Amino acid sequence: MPVTDWHDCPFTATRKIMRTLYLHIGFHKTGSSSLQLALHRHRAPLLDAGVEFVALGKKGNSSGAIEVEAREEGLEFHLNDRFRQLLASSRGDTVIVSAEHLSFLYRGADIRQVRDICAELFDRTVVIAYLRRQDLHARSFKQQGARGCERGRSSSSKLLGHDEGALPPLNAPVRTYYDYFAKLQQWEACFGEEALEVREFEPGRLCGGDIVTDFMGLVSNGAEIPPLRVNEGVGRREFLLTHKLIELGVAPDDIRRLKPGMRGDDSRVAPARDNARAFFLAFSESNRQLNDHYLRHASGLAFSDDFSSYPEVGNDHLSCADLAQWSADLFAAGLQNPQGLRDALLADCLRSLAGTPGLATRVIGELYGAMECLAHTARIAPARNPWWRRLKRKKHSGR
Repeated sequence: MPVTDWHDCPFTATRKIMRTLYLHIGFHKTGSSSLQLALHRHRAPLLDAGVEFVALGKKGNSSGAIEVEAREEGLEFHLNDRFRQLLASSRGDTVIVSAEHLSFLYRGADIRQVRDICAELFDRTVVIAYLRRQDLHARSFKQQGARGCERGRSSSSKLLGHDEGALPPLNAPVRTYYDYFAKLQQWEACFGEEALEVREFEPGRLCGGDIVTDFMGLVSNGAEIPPLRVNEGVGRREFLLTHKLIELGVAPDDIRRLKPGMRGDDSRVAPARDNARAFFLAFSESNRQLNDHYLRHASGLAFSDDFSSYPEVGNDHLSCADLAQWSADLFAAGLQNPQGLRDALLADCLRSLAGTPGLATRVIGELYGAMECLAHTARIAPARNPWWRRLKRKKHSGR
């Protein structure tokens, strides 16, 4: 009879167990949701094959074990007690845990804490990381921030913010997060070189062309589960409007009212080719070392240096033409002051346009004149925070 629960094994308490943990640390936007959901849905057949998958989240994600907090001095990441509790709840000889928030950790002390907990409960830990070229990753990760309705709710919002553009500004937290080599060196120093499995998240370089097949190929006992794909992308309209509305301080409830009108757009936001290349090259020194130690590529930079898929001119800025097309939905959504919001968005577009290099002095003057006219009607309705919402526990970490 197949084993369905390790707690039912009568011999596990008496025999010497050599236990192995496969610890998937992400990174974000490298198919983690697909992998976690596939592992979660196939827990029973995995257990029959001798592999136990344990998770904190209902969809297989254990990122709730890592706190992501925005503080005045910057972002703070640290392990909480749920990580130890999760590992202690496992009973199998071969165990899988997936938590892409572990990829936020970059300080040796925090990663040593992870190592020490793993070493208490397992004889061997294999750390598995999937990497994606920085510009492709950041573009996808910032899309995730557009799925929400308020600042600081998601990890993407906390790290990448809501500035205009498909790519985030290269501030200190962003540079730290995308310095893959420095981060992997910390994991190697704590767990050992032989414990790290570093893979590129690119279909042509994954076994079977997908992360589920590739990941299960790294689990030594040969267990197999079918691949699964979870699409978390957002269209250009939702991306541009959501980030702009959050940046302007529009009430989350009003953004929720506007969300249905944003969807149904199949186009995707894309930065200009030169901007994407510049973002990637900001990490060139780190990537050269990454290439030498973990990910060999003919470019010498660990990833392809082909940027031909990007347009010469990006579509990642909200334009007056966009507002002309989309403003009808602002008036139909039941907002408190739709005209004031429309005029605030329009004034912001004109302000951005006035900063375009090479504009004639007369054109700049006209743009500022139009902004002054709009200033009389531009209004952002204040957020309404009912008493029952104030009682809800604030979320500190999440996808």
